[in-house]
Amino acid sequence: MHDEFDLLIGITAVENKLTLVTDNAKDFKLIDGIQMENWFKRA
Repeated sequence: MHDEFDLLIGITAVENKLTLVTDNAKDFKLIDGIQMENWFKRA
């Protein structure tokens, strides 16, 4: 994990059983139990 803020955001989502909406899934993929959705579809 390159950014402590990404880690804080990801762990907060996991602990609160939230879905993280991001276009940057690669920075969060190492966090166990994280649920992610990408609402931004690139053309």
